Amino acid sequence: MSKAIRVLGSVALLAFLAWQTDWRHVKEAFDQLRIEYWLAAVGVYALTQVVSTVRWQILARPLGFERPWLHYLSFYFIGMFFNLVLPTSVGGDVVRAGYLDGGAGRRMPAFVSVCVDQHSGLLMLLALACVAVALCPLSLPGWITWGVGGTGAAAGAGLLTVWLASRWRKPTLGTSLGPRPLLVARLQRFASKLHQALPLATRPWPLALSIIVQAANVVVVWLVGLAIGAPVPGSYYWVLVPMVSVLTLLPVSLNGMGVREGGMVLLLAPLGVSTGTAVSLAFLWFAVFTTCSLGGLAFYLFGRFPRFEVSSDGEPVCGDSDQGRARQPQAAA
Repeated sequence: MSKAIRVLGSVALLAFLAWQTDWRHVKEAFDQLRIEYWLAAVGVYALTQVVSTVRWQILARPLGFERPWLHYLSFYFIGMFFNLVLPTSVGGDVVRAGYLDGGAGRRMPAFVSVCVDQHSGLLMLLALACVAVALCPLSLPGWITWGVGGTGAAAGAGLLTVWLASRWRKPTLGTSLGPRPLLVARLQRFASKLHQALPLATRPWPLALSIIVQAANVVVVWLVGLAIGAPVPGSYYWVLVPMVSVLTLLPVSLNGMGVREGGMVLLLAPLGVSTGTAVSLAFLWFAVFTTCSLGGLAFYLFGRFPRFEVSSDGEPVCGDSDQGRARQPQAAA
């Protein structure tokens, strides 16, 4: 059901944007496309993912996962590939955690390491957006300023929720929620482990790497903008990229399709950027992500790791590395 809602959401949003877009502006954007800038964006994004694997390795080690860096690199790109092809928001994260666990029976700590890696990056991106709004030389509409501030406050509330969940006692939760005390206990255990692991992201090296990664993600979209000659000041990308990235996390579309383009149109409209240019910028940004994510297919097909399948409900499951797809799979997480 959720998959159908995502597909319908993306189709509806894209159809509305197609109706609103002056396609002459799209044609103009692609006619003047400077491919060298777009390829530079692909290169920067690929290097950014390599740096992200180093951060993930640093965060996972204190949780008891000692693996070579090349394993983390393989798992990271495989997760990117599954994030691209699966109609779920956490499919690639589950795959990454499954590979890291490697059948050792430590799926929860593995998934916690992935969550800390992902959320530390998101929080840093929002922090950069808040700083950018405060220092932006442009006269921004109030709704953008309040939107950035509100999103930052929501992130803080999320951290508070994790802390409160980690402090709750299992009997209290089980009694209050009645029929599913086991599930509630597991959620409480996960929140507790996540709360304990989050401080790892504030250590000097993970923090520095998060700043580098998120700054590079902004540079990627800036390069895409240069590629099509988008009339967007460089300082505004530090507001634009975090807010569009947050919007794509909403569970109303397939891989952010439609939301990404709509977010670009909405946030670039105050600068007088045409809908066609905004849609072109969003599409070429997604093309950068897609190009790098497809590289994970090589790690998946040729790496000496267990193969993951996709079940009927869109969730990944793990099979045997030698038997491949012929063997009955086991749940990855």
